[in-house]
Amino acid sequence: MKQLTLALVLLAPAAMRAQGISFDTPSASKPGVRQHVELLSDSYIVAANKPDEIELRFRIDSGLHINSHAPKDELLLPTAVKLESLHVLNVAYPAGKPFKLNVGKGELLDVYEGEFRVRVKLAAPKGTTPVSGVLRYQACDTASCFPPRTLPLRFVVTGQ
Repeated sequence: MKQLTLALVLLAPAAMRAQGISFDTPSASKPGVRQHVELLSDSYIVAANKPDEIELRFRIDSGLHINSHAPKDELLLPTAVKLESLHVLNVAYPAGKPFKLNVGKGELLDVYEGEFRVRVKLAAPKGTTPVSGVLRYQACDTASCFPPRTLPLRFVVTGQ
């Protein structure tokens, strides 16, 4: 039964995407929804009008993991950052860590645990620019997964 439950939780996001069901509704807007991941930084200083890089630092709740940006199975929801308000040149994700499932055949996943950092190369104008965006992910423990979440991201970039 645990194997079937895990399979349904892991496969549901892919099945929903295949049917055209959108994941764009921020889950943080729903009262009582726990995010399981938090953004640790709220401001950055970069060179104005030149490509520069910032690191978005995230922390995942203890005992949980999220799929990496490039999970080993195409049916798993990859972690993804999307930003607005600035010209984003590149988003670089860290390598995931191997994680062995405690159910089924003990498959190896590619995940993030604890803290992880996403590097964003961007161009910012002189002055302060409020930036908004989202982190899309799915948190899991050793035996099951929570529904996919969308964490709203809000921070300030100051070009000097």
